Amino acid sequence: MANFKPLESGSQGGTKPVLYVDGSAPQRELMDAAEWRLGAVQELLTVLSTCTTEDGGRRDVAQVSRALLLLVDDAEALFSTARQAV
Repeated sequence: MANFKPLESGSQGGTKPVLYVDGSAPQRELMDAAEWRLGAVQELLTVLSTCTTEDGGRRDVAQVSRALLLLVDDAEALFSTARQAV
């Protein structure tokens, strides 16, 4: 039986929960999902490390930073849920 828990507020994008994680999912699946998100974060950071912002690309950096924050928040929620599944 599914045991859905809301993701942290950083992932919600609003005041009421709309995104959930299945707390009854196998620990390995939860960890895989978290690692997938952290891999995406690493890839985005690698891209950012080679970008030049000669045009003052502050808006681009802010948008990528927001995406990174969402991915890290999701990964933290998944790892937290996986730890509780032990």
